[in-house]
Amino acid sequence: MKKIYAFLMMALLSTTLFAQNFVVSPLQLNGSPLQLMGEDMSQNRQYVAGNDQGLSSPFIWNTQNNEVMVVVVRDSAWREYDDGSGFMEYVMMNGSFHAVNNNGVAVGGLTDAEYVSHPIMATFNANGDFTYLYADPADAGCEAYDISADGSVIVGFYFDNDWTTYACIWNADGSVRTNLPTPTAEQVGFEIDYASARWISDDASTILGYVQDFNTGAWVAVAWKLVNGQYEVLPLANDYFQTTYFDDNGNFVSGDNPYFEFTPTALSANGEWVALNILEAYDPTDWEAVVTPKVACLNLNTSALQILDLNDPCESIEAFGVADNGTCAGRFTGELDWNTMEQEVFGFIWYPGEALNMLRIDTAYRDDAYCNSIEASGLSAISADGNYAMGYATSANGEWTTFIMTLPTEQPVGINDVEVHVALYPNPATTQVNVSVDNTIRTVNVVNAMGQVVMSQNGNNSNMVTVNTQNLPAGVYFVNVITDNGQATKRFTIVK
Repeated sequence: MKKIYAFLMMALLSTTLFAQNFVVSPLQLNGSPLQLMGEDMSQNRQYVAGNDQGLSSPFIWNTQNNEVMVVVVRDSAWREYDDGSGFMEYVMMNGSFHAVNNNGVAVGGLTDAEYVSHPIMATFNANGDFTYLYADPADAGCEAYDISADGSVIVGFYFDNDWTTYACIWNADGSVRTNLPTPTAEQVGFEIDYASARWISDDASTILGYVQDFNTGAWVAVAWKLVNGQYEVLPLANDYFQTTYFDDNGNFVSGDNPYFEFTPTALSANGEWVALNILEAYDPTDWEAVVTPKVACLNLNTSALQILDLNDPCESIEAFGVADNGTCAGRFTGELDWNTMEQEVFGFIWYPGEALNMLRIDTAYRDDAYCNSIEASGLSAISADGNYAMGYATSANGEWTTFIMTLPTEQPVGINDVEVHVALYPNPATTQVNVSVDNTIRTVNVVNAMGQVVMSQNGNNSNMVTVNTQNLPAGVYFVNVITDNGQATKRFTIVK
């Protein structure tokens, strides 16, 4: 085993993005001589973990003293030709650290010369030491993905030679591996052939992961909650994910739920918010159907689902981090323009409930001497308080740089950055709810817990609108009020 221990240059950069002030911290890291793509940031912002793109190796960056350790491990495997001859191939094991806590303990995986992944853990240190977590020799692969704040629980998955995959946890030193309960078809509503644990709350009370629909291959959100010292399955998608299949006659069969995909991408530190990728259900036999991936945010306490609907076609959009207040950070990739061969790729911040308040950070490095021709950028993590984000940028020359940036302490408000005060009464409502603001109302939209606009009403140049809720089922809703001076969204409940 060899280690590379490097001291890297710093830079300070301040820029303005879409009328919001973002300041790249003095802890900005330039990628040269390493090519670092950060996957996770500790809550105290002292450590960043991820993958060195140049070496395909895991790294931990200590932002306090600006030191980086990169895990470099070489392995060998005998390769045979069809005629029986062969050679010994020596390769560098590749992998990444997927998560790191405030103590500089990072977890991840390394893939050896036989293409078998192994779970690893390291505490940032001058010697660059790391350890392998327990893995059964019969495993076809195993990887660790997240660690609790105190390091007592590590989550991940392993799979056998039949590709059956199991969600699992390790103890603090990684010596004991325990299976999490495998969700049943009765619990999630469909037959599964894959289960993985990927994220854990700071206090280890909530674990987030996914299962795979046996029929469609879709990744579907599931959680485990700690109850009386044991983790129990918490289905998340029963009201959202639509199971589908083709019957023996080739006919397409589907359920009544609204989404073909309900894939988790992040869990907040307090275990309250889940970031998701969703895809609205459509008829797959309709070759002209247009579907656009969307980002959503699910509150585990209220079961309210909010959706970032840009109404713009895109190749992909994912939230890789979510704060304790539901603020999401991630990456947007627009459709490729075949005429110019250009494609928008940028990081974003989204405040759920404020669909217009998605902020892009694609110009963050326009004056940076190292990465002065940005081709793509993205955000990988956001702090629990929503005040800091960690991300990366790449240049047209294939250079990488990882950075930490401060975010606005206040959410942007309204169309013209003017705050709108909304009063709702009665709340809870039964047959109607009155919406009152301090200026002229343009439109009032009522949005259900799945992010669908179920009612829209003109303001009629008044400062108060009465919305008839008599025909709406009981549940959690949101009123989005658009006025001459801005907009605001407030939550209310309908009871019957």
